[in-house]
Amino acid sequence: MTRPAPMEFASMNRFASSASASRQSWPSRRLLSAAAFISLLPGCTHVHTAAIDRHVIVGSVPEDYRTNHPIAIEEGIETLDVPAGLNTVSLTTGVKEIIDGFAQAFLASGTSTIAIVTPAASTNQAAARALAGEIRAVLVDAGVNPNAIEFRVYRAQSSEVTAPIRLAYSKIGAHTAACGPWPDQVSRNIENRNYANYGCATQQNLAAMVTNPLDLLYPRGMTPPDAVRRVGVIGNYEGNPDQERSLPKGTQGDYSGETKQFIAERPRAQ
Repeated sequence: MTRPAPMEFASMNRFASSASASRQSWPSRRLLSAAAFISLLPGCTHVHTAAIDRHVIVGSVPEDYRTNHPIAIEEGIETLDVPAGLNTVSLTTGVKEIIDGFAQAFLASGTSTIAIVTPAASTNQAAARALAGEIRAVLVDAGVNPNAIEFRVYRAQSSEVTAPIRLAYSKIGAHTAACGPWPDQVSRNIENRNYANYGCATQQNLAAMVTNPLDLLYPRGMTPPDAVRRVGVIGNYEGNPDQERSLPKGTQGDYSGETKQFIAERPRAQ
């Protein structure tokens, strides 16, 4: 076997020594790299945890205003205090009108009982009892069933000379929490989310306007469809005016002239 030239042997030795030095320095480099990486871990962990916490806090805030400001359906007591002075012998016209309005609200609520609560053990007890009969007459004239009126008493102070007569009935009502808290600023919303008070006024108005709060929970029953009316509407839609004219009086479609012309000109299926 031919031995390598001296120059080639020296080159191989330098390569071998450099490779050996590289292998010897590799563990120390790994240790340095690991140490540097570990030294950076606390900062990375802190930033990552902060990002997660921020995401959790933002993600836990509801976006829907109906969730932030829900409408509660609860049963409450509607009351009206009628003044009864010691020397009052009759209701005034203005008080009668107020009682009449209260009676209309009672009838609209669908409640079965309304109570006339008079004071007991007060100085004006006798005057209040006399006025209670007149209040009952006003309620009956407003359309309240006499059997739905109950008489009750409440304990009053003996020194009271103007203890009122209270009209009361239970009612299902809708309400929301009060608006007004501003925990955040609308102009500084980097997440582009709704502010905390968004939609509160809308929910308040809806709760105040709804006549029957149960409509917010359950749908009402529907009347069955009118078969005669359905035939007339479909006949007009299909462009069959004879079928519309054959319907009983009062059931014909109330279409404008432009609509009838459009129906007459539309192509019919062959």
